[in-house]
Order: sequence, then C-alpha cells, then structure tokens
Amino acid sequence: MIFRAAKWAFSLVRQGETKFLLKEIWMRFYKQAQEWIYPSRRRRLQQISRAFEGTITLETKNPIAFESPDHLIPWGTSRDNSTNKKFVAHMAELIGRDNPGKVLGALDLGCSGGQLVADYRELGWAACGLEGSDFSLKHKRANWPALAHKNLFTCDVTKPFTVRLSGEPGKFHLITMWEVLEHIPTSDLPQLFQNITAHLASGGYFAATTTSRPDIHDGVDLHQTKWTNDEWKAWLGKNFPELKPADLGLKFYQFVRHNDEGSFLTFRKTA
Repeated sequence: MIFRAAKWAFSLVRQGETKFLLKEIWMRFYKQAQEWIYPSRRRRLQQISRAFEGTITLETKNPIAFESPDHLIPWGTSRDNSTNKKFVAHMAELIGRDNPGKVLGALDLGCSGGQLVADYRELGWAACGLEGSDFSLKHKRANWPALAHKNLFTCDVTKPFTVRLSGEPGKFHLITMWEVLEHIPTSDLPQLFQNITAHLASGGYFAATTTSRPDIHDGVDLHQTKWTNDEWKAWLGKNFPELKPADLGLKFYQFVRHNDEGSFLTFRKTA
C-alpha cells in the first residue's frame, strides 16, 4: 500500500501535477482528522432524524452489469471504500433542517466497499448502496459481509430498477455517485438519470464527481463518457430540468472524492 502510494505520488510529480498532489495530501489529512472528530458528533447527528426500522429490498432484472468494463476489470470496485465524515455530517445537518423528525434516506450508486452507506446507516438513515460488479460481494470485502442484501446490493444501475423501503418505492433525500458517471456509456445516461430522478425525493440532493480523463487498465479505458463539468451540466439542464444546480457549501476536500479537474455536480430536485 505504501509503495503504491509512493509510486503514484512520484508519477504525479513527474507529470507536473504537484499542485494536485498537494491538494490530495491535504484532503487525505483532512479526512483522517474528521474521522478522529466524528465520534463526538455522532450522537447529535443520530438525533436529527427518526431512525429507519424497516427493510430495504431491490427489484431488478439486471443484478450484475455484465457488459461493463468495471465488472470485467474490477479496478475501482476492488479497492475503493470511500467516505468523508465531514460530508456525512454536513449533509445530515443540511437535509435534517428541511425534514425535522423524519426518516431520511441516502442512496449511493457505484458504492464499491459501501463505507458511505455504512456511515448513514449508523445515523439511522435508510441507507442503500448499489454496485454493478459483484467483486466485493464475492470476495467479502469492506462492508459487504455485514450489509450484503440488507443495505448493499449488486445492480446494473443503467437498467430499470426499484429500491423499496418497507415495501414502498424508495424516495431518498441524498443520491451520490463518486467518480462513477464517466464509467457509464453515453447511450445509457438517459435511463440512469430516469432511475435517479425516480428515487430522489422532492427537495432531495444529487452529488457526484466526474472526470474527462481516460483511466486505462489492462489496455482497456474504463471511462466511457469523458465529458467536462460544463458538458455534464449542459446535458442535465437540457434533459433533466427538474435537477437544479445547488451549492452545498462544501470545499473540494469536504466531498467524498475529488480529482485534478475538480468536477463536482451538485443538484437539487425541484419537482
């Protein structure tokens, strides 16, 4: 792990990406500091909303994204287990203010190891994560042994699916996708966002990070829609006008993931 990190850092310096490397070091330090601070905040955050005591189920005819390069070459899903306790706490407070005393829900698409889902579950939320590859499920990594088929499910999110909360179609106050959108074929984006808007509660937030850079492993580029931030915003504005840009009041290092482009998509559903 240390050798891989050192190799990655050296490659960034060699490519002239020193500024991004310094930002990444700061983000990792900040996230670790938030891990230390978070336990003192947890109880207060748990009291913001009413605990979800029901069951989460998934309806889909496509439990695995068999055609996805990320299933065939499970690079990110075999390594990532990202969270940021600052993001968790900030969004819990932001959404809790608008929904006092209610059961709150979070849905993470492309959830990898499921840590963000586990964090919101610990706060009492109806927390669900969907992952296109079954690598983490089969290898029992990260949060999958404890949360598989309860909060974490495999699912091709580019095909129709329904998450049910205690038998009813789920409406989530927060839906996230951290460096996942670029992995989706452009032709599949309309169905993906139909799924997102169908599961997003009125007034709920959608947050994502994207990159327009390639990501090549074993000779295969895992990134299939390499759009800039402006291109994503233009496409969403044209095709899903119910999603309006929203300022979450967060710095780059307070999100769950970030990259050298700083491409954040933060929207709120108005209808």
